Amino acid sequence: MAAKSQTKVSGKSSKTPLPSNNSKNDTKGKKTVTIADGDDEVEEQAESFAYKILSQEQCTELMGLEVTDIQNKLCEVFKLSNHCTDLQDAATLDYYTSAVWWGKQQSFTTQQLSGFFTMVHTLFTNVKDQHMHLVDNLKEMQKMLRGIEPEYSDVKSAGMEFFNLQQAKSISEYMFTSLFQHYKLFEFMFSHTQAEEIIGTDLEIEVAKPAAMPFPPPLDEGVEESLHTSYIATPPPSPEPEVDESAKSTEPPPVEDIDAFSELTPQDVLEVVESVTKDLMSGLQLDLAAKLREKENNLIQRINKVHKVADTT
Repeated sequence: MAAKSQTKVSGKSSKTPLPSNNSKNDTKGKKTVTIADGDDEVEEQAESFAYKILSQEQCTELMGLEVTDIQNKLCEVFKLSNHCTDLQDAATLDYYTSAVWWGKQQSFTTQQLSGFFTMVHTLFTNVKDQHMHLVDNLKEMQKMLRGIEPEYSDVKSAGMEFFNLQQAKSISEYMFTSLFQHYKLFEFMFSHTQAEEIIGTDLEIEVAKPAAMPFPPPLDEGVEESLHTSYIATPPPSPEPEVDESAKSTEPPPVEDIDAFSELTPQDVLEVVESVTKDLMSGLQLDLAAKLREKENNLIQRINKVHKVADTT
């Protein structure tokens, strides 16, 4: 806000604005706003939020990059070279990268992206360096969004007039979900020193052995090699038992295969067949004789019955 000078005219106090070089919007985004309050008129210059932190060339370059390249570019711009080991640098880089990527998804122009990033950078710095209270930081955001599509023409713009009302609502929602919803966490992180033992902690990991076989050995869910060998891996085949030489000597010699039929004569074969036949036929003859005897008895009984009938007649 421009300074105010007071002069006394005819015993009355009046406020006279300081001379301004620009009566209209200049090329650098400065806008002159006149606010009338009774007889007092104050000229104030509202500087645009665009291109304060990121230049137009940087915004144009960021709009054409992917998220990984955006992170590398912002790491270079803000000198966050320790983001791999320092938690605060890592959180800062992550927050800035997310903001630029979100602005790109909203199809912001380079001017809008730069103005939005100025707002993000300012509010985040209030937490990181100024340790500003949540309520005070909310008021700062409210001041930045003031004058976007105002209902009255005499409302002073804070320098983000290149956004419309819908975009301002989206920006407010983004700032709430990304910053203010996690405000206590950011306050804690930027007010405590990172423990040194976290940086210097040594981690031992087991890597896969070189591929000595057609396929390298599996990772086996990261278990230790000793546990995998004892409980998971397939056990090796059992070795064959050793044969005692003394036991070998006590075993009888193997019997050679002899063809017994090669030494038989035709007469020997005939005798063998006859003996087998007699054994089989002897049983059949006994059965046949028993059946014939039974039939003979039945016939005799019938003949006797016939004789008895004939004698009675």
